[in-house]
Amino acid sequence: MKYYGKNLDSYERLGRYLPETMAKWIELRRSLFEEPPIGALTLREKELIGVAIQIATRKPNVDLHTQKALMAGATVKQIAEVAGLCILLAGMITYVESGQNALKFAEEYERKLKRKGKGMRGLPHS
Repeated sequence: MKYYGKNLDSYERLGRYLPETMAKWIELRRSLFEEPPIGALTLREKELIGVAIQIATRKPNVDLHTQKALMAGATVKQIAEVAGLCILLAGMITYVESGQNALKFAEEYERKLKRKGKGMRGLPHS
């Protein structure tokens, strides 16, 4: 809830039947997204890696990790570079099916913040 800002229906549904499994998954996730000094990578770096993995595996909806990367201080150009790396390493199809969605979301997010007169870290972190 703290990270996503809401209960995701898909997780809640699985949690009804496998509450211990969901609790362990949430505990694992929380431990992996710790900021330094506990974690070795910054939250921005971890979220950019998450965006890269989603693009490389051609997930159509990359909004959540793209937003979290931007909220952690990533720039639209960095999202574009991640998409470019995925093209190089996994093919142009990654951009066609996923990377363009991440870049479009990042541009729209930046415009939204500019309209509100805020920087890229302007929205509260859920």
